[in-house]
Amino acid sequence: MVTEAWLLEGASIGEGDEIANSLADRIVSLQTTQGSDSADITAIKAVTDVIPDAGVMSSISDETDKIDGAATDGLAGVSNSLAYRVQELERHFHNVERWWGALAAPDETNAIEANVTRPFVAASGNNTWGVAIPILGTDDNPVLATDAKFDIHRLLITSLDDETDAWRVRIIWGTGTSADAIAAGQWTEIMVQSNAVPGNRAGGQPIDVIMRREDVGVKLWFQAWNNTNLEELSFFYGCHGYVG
Repeated sequence: MVTEAWLLEGASIGEGDEIANSLADRIVSLQTTQGSDSADITAIKAVTDVIPDAGVMSSISDETDKIDGAATDGLAGVSNSLAYRVQELERHFHNVERWWGALAAPDETNAIEANVTRPFVAASGNNTWGVAIPILGTDDNPVLATDAKFDIHRLLITSLDDETDAWRVRIIWGTGTSADAIAAGQWTEIMVQSNAVPGNRAGGQPIDVIMRREDVGVKLWFQAWNNTNLEELSFFYGCHGYVG
């Protein structure tokens, strides 16, 4: 008994000296296993240390419920999130619309007025773009007072000087000059058939516009292209608004 007690408390154990299933044998086995586990833990930590911080999440179910079982922030939430983009699409198709004509002398500060008697008028170039006219100024709000962003949804072209040829028109947006915005590619364009062409959409029917949402306060310009210099095109336009 003295020898066994001495081995437990007062002497070292050499590798290979322990008896199978003895306390010393089991301790050495446990130490070996722990050494292997420690290496595995270190390897796992090396991987998890480089995983980006996902932020605070109360539970996985709290997040997955938002797919079908809970409200989302939508456009009041994180820009470009799934909820944000889904509501952006929803608001584009199920929204309110505001239509605008021109002030008597539209400029880059104020250009719009709610009327049906004074459309905007753009003149073409000679088989090129005509002068860019302002159609929304920095102090104009083309949508609801609570909306932070907008896009033009439709145009209503009320008259064309040229009754036989096609027109090319474009809407330009920016915070500087129209030339700067054009150089930066900040515009969208539409082809319009004249009134005399069968199947036209220029006379009496609104034309859909595809453009990016912009902040309220961004300026808009309009340009027209025809094969004859200084031909005129008259139009009104309608806008959609977005809360954020």
